[in-house]
Amino acid sequence: MCLTPSPESSSDPLALGIAFMDDSHQALHEKLDRLSSVADEEFAAAFDALIREVHAHFMEEEQAMEEIAFPGIACHRDQHVQALNALGHACMRVKEGAVAEGREIAGLFSHWLDSHITTMDRMLASVLQLAEAQGTDCITA
Repeated sequence: MCLTPSPESSSDPLALGIAFMDDSHQALHEKLDRLSSVADEEFAAAFDALIREVHAHFMEEEQAMEEIAFPGIACHRDQHVQALNALGHACMRVKEGAVAEGREIAGLFSHWLDSHITTMDRMLASVLQLAEAQGTDCITA
């Protein structure tokens, strides 16, 4: 399957023009927004679900990077690993009862995600679009 372009969205500064990335980023932001209103008793499970979704998104991006031999894969993957490690540590703290700390980390992750999208993911999207335009094998992510 070839890359599916996202509908042009000049109103969304985080839109990259690649559907699988834009859709996943939107879903992550929606989950982060919902997390802010989750009751304390349900927060640990919701935070754990967020981490699973983040992990799946990162794996999808990394698969796309591998398929085009993306030159920045090591740096991009390292950012993913660091983010997942921080989220995993925060999740352990939340399960120990540090819900307020988890809420703070979720907010910080939301800001990190925006920065990651506008830098690392934007670069990846450009290379994916170039590979597609040059007729390189279609990306199956």
